[in-house]
Amino acid sequence: MSFLESYRLELETLGPIHVGTGEAFPAYSYLVDEAKKEALILDAGRLLELMDEQQQKNYLQAVAQGPRLAQQSLQSLWNSSLVDPTPALLRRVPVSGAFIHTIKSATDAAGLEFRPLPRSPLGAYLPGSSIKGALRTAWMFKRILNQGRDIEHRGRWVWGSASPKDEWPLIHAPKSTGPRVAQEFEALVLDYNTERGTNLHRDPFRQVRVGDCEPCDNLLLNRIGVFHPKGTMDGTVLLAETFRNKSELRTILRLHVGLAGQKHKDTVSHGISAKALAAACREFYQEVASREEEFAKSHSLQEASRVYKELDRRLQADPTAFPIRVGYGSGRMSIRLALLLDGEEGKEPMTRKTAGSAIPKDGFPMGWAIARLEPC
Repeated sequence: MSFLESYRLELETLGPIHVGTGEAFPAYSYLVDEAKKEALILDAGRLLELMDEQQQKNYLQAVAQGPRLAQQSLQSLWNSSLVDPTPALLRRVPVSGAFIHTIKSATDAAGLEFRPLPRSPLGAYLPGSSIKGALRTAWMFKRILNQGRDIEHRGRWVWGSASPKDEWPLIHAPKSTGPRVAQEFEALVLDYNTERGTNLHRDPFRQVRVGDCEPCDNLLLNRIGVFHPKGTMDGTVLLAETFRNKSELRTILRLHVGLAGQKHKDTVSHGISAKALAAACREFYQEVASREEEFAKSHSLQEASRVYKELDRRLQADPTAFPIRVGYGSGRMSIRLALLLDGEEGKEPMTRKTAGSAIPKDGFPMGWAIARLEPC
């Protein structure tokens, strides 16, 4: 056995995916070409240099009055050919019809800023850390099922009584869970806790390395909304850059399998194989998708239902493929092991984030992709 194994990790998106950077492009730094369904992303400072003194004054007054007027002023300068923004152009990005509708129907209170994807000089990419986090969650789910015991918090996390036959174990969480409590929970499940506290050297995911995906230009500026069965959150809007459906993302996953063969106290707690990792993802994310499909059917979310059917069809056709959920809008069921939480915390949320439609009910679920691992 070699110390290091390398795999090509290939993802094909089944809906919009967005990973935030903490940045936001304000309304005065882009304009929409409705005819071409594109957004022109601009260098705001360079744009000002292209205006004459009176145009600058009028434009800055509009910016001071809010995003909607800033957009209208910029759009007016461009539509009337008074200013050619080309020298200030950073890039062009396709926009969805829902994005255009949001800009055109915006009120004075609308922010109209959009959140970009992570970007290198070569283009937008999906961070490896997002993928690794999704793999880690699925692996923890499988570890808990294999233990077959509840997890309880008695001042600290401990394994509890065995779960009844044919039932999943439950996580009995405390009323408040901060970062420290969450880390201690992971330490118990992944077996890197000690009497003196957590020993991060024993974290089994030290042996898993996931690189950032290769840059991808299959992008779309999108409207993200929130579906609630009563329609009470239809007005909640986020504008974001997303990878489009059918985007192909590639990266390298490396397993330092030799770490699991070492004997000293500071090596990883257990080994992780590529086959077992894929199987854990398949089991966990299929269960998440099944729960979400039931929700979609009960509330007539037609686009969402089509995504879940496509996901199931692809998995049935390729036993080596596995589902994964990454990025913003992945939902509590995917990222918090809520499938196993006891009490109110374990109940499915009443809202779902969707993208691509001015009506959240008609949007696509976010974050889903089909993945494959192939030895390099």
